[in-house]
Amino acid sequence: MTRPTTSVERLAEEYRALRDAAAVVDLADWTVLALTGPDAREFLQGTATQDFESLPPPGTASRTLLLTEKGRPVALAWVAMGLQPGSAILIADPGARSALKGHLERFRVMEDVEIQGPDGMPALFGLAGPERDPLAQAIAAKIQGARAIRSDPLSFVLAPGDASPSLLTPAVDPHAFEAWRIRAGIPYQGIDMDQDRIATELLLPEAISMTKGCYVGQEVVARTANRGKLRRQRIGFRFPWSGEPIPRGTEVRSGGLEAGNVTSTAWEPGTREGLGMGYAMPDALARGLDLLAIQGGKSTHLSPRSWPL
Repeated sequence: MTRPTTSVERLAEEYRALRDAAAVVDLADWTVLALTGPDAREFLQGTATQDFESLPPPGTASRTLLLTEKGRPVALAWVAMGLQPGSAILIADPGARSALKGHLERFRVMEDVEIQGPDGMPALFGLAGPERDPLAQAIAAKIQGARAIRSDPLSFVLAPGDASPSLLTPAVDPHAFEAWRIRAGIPYQGIDMDQDRIATELLLPEAISMTKGCYVGQEVVARTANRGKLRRQRIGFRFPWSGEPIPRGTEVRSGGLEAGNVTSTAWEPGTREGLGMGYAMPDALARGLDLLAIQGGKSTHLSPRSWPL
């Protein structure tokens, strides 16, 4: 097999591995928290949108949202229970690093639970692609004290900070991962979601239980879900790549009217297309008219797609 000789070729190869096989991503800037104590599960049950009454199998993470009382997202997190007795691991993107621990501490009143991190936590690696879990298990088996965590669309390896880099498969270029992240529909806190949004606008049904009991932000989630109509919703789209990303905050119009905005875009390596994420008004999507990103006198046609894009 001929190895790619240019950075563009390498980027395309790494992106294909993320999409079609398996590849490692260095998530050193992501957020890892450890909850320990006999009330860890009960505490999460009252603060997260996911139902943790029935524990997922050890070594498996479930996605959940952590919300304010007004239903605004603080973080999208992957939660693994029972890696150690009476413990939970929370994994979230870089935008949650400064606020997530403080948010959880606000609601820790009588519960016997301690919150550690994000500093001093194990090194975090992500695994993407349909063959990610065997690769995660193989990497964890090489490193004493490492743990593999199965999840979707990312799996993870937590490794001691002093683990030898030679035991790890080389990580892909961050640009390849950014394209894959948008294709997979993973929103980043502070970029694709913030506290100007409400949880139901994110369209993350796999992270929200509609049958569990009370949790922080539940009233707003229930009200907006039952109302059946949102002012805006998160969308993914493709667009012709002109050599530059569409800036975050760019206005989206439909039929000459304001219809939403762009939050993230990236070139899809190996193609002539860009991948994007943003928000649009459901009425604009229902009309079936063109969506255009407007930059001064320039307009770019956006083609909404279901995830993965």
